[in-house]
Amino acid sequence: MLTALLTLTLTQLPTANDFLDNSESGDAFQSVQLRSHGVYEGTSIDKAKGNTVTTGKWSIKDDTLEVKVSGCKGPLCKEQKKDWTAKVSVVAPRAMLLDSTAPRPLLQSGAYYCHYLGCEPRIGTEILSKSANLKSLHAVEDHLIGKNRGRDATVVYIGQRPDSDTAKSRVELCGRDLEKAKKGLELLKADLADAPWFGEYTVVEAPAKDCLWDVRLFVRDDVQPPMKSKR
Repeated sequence: MLTALLTLTLTQLPTANDFLDNSESGDAFQSVQLRSHGVYEGTSIDKAKGNTVTTGKWSIKDDTLEVKVSGCKGPLCKEQKKDWTAKVSVVAPRAMLLDSTAPRPLLQSGAYYCHYLGCEPRIGTEILSKSANLKSLHAVEDHLIGKNRGRDATVVYIGQRPDSDTAKSRVELCGRDLEKAKKGLELLKADLADAPWFGEYTVVEAPAKDCLWDVRLFVRDDVQPPMKSKR
């Protein structure tokens, strides 16, 4: 039943095209514009050397973004003028994960927060549990999202049911960008400090570096969030 509910939730999510078509995604170091009619423009921002701008065409096939670069202007064209792809996984109404081959710093692998204008990279916090009920997982998710309002540093979502034991809560850090993961851990610790009902947890560094999340929160099976008062 729990798996069925989670599957139903996932089927109602936006598509990769919903997020990316006619969008601009980026941060202080890069910007990727996926305009209408397949027009692509990527900008690598470098205040010292000057910006590098690549142009070309984009398309989405089977949830994979494909970029074909045909033009480039700027000091880093040798590194930037390359075709690239990004496998898109939509994991929440406003969250996606990218497995990207784009040249740095353009649209790198990891978690993104998306809205109607585009997407921006965030610290990805994945919540999962083998047996905790879905209401409890949503309570954890709501608590962490509420703490993130105003700072806009993380994107929080519920992952698939794991096979590993979750009798006790634990946190895993992805080794893909360990500094980013450590920053996410510090935010998570502060957020959970305001949720005594969550209880104790251990922290381990995940051996894998190909993970697209940054921090993984395994919720113990018997977690009991406080009941919301009825109005």
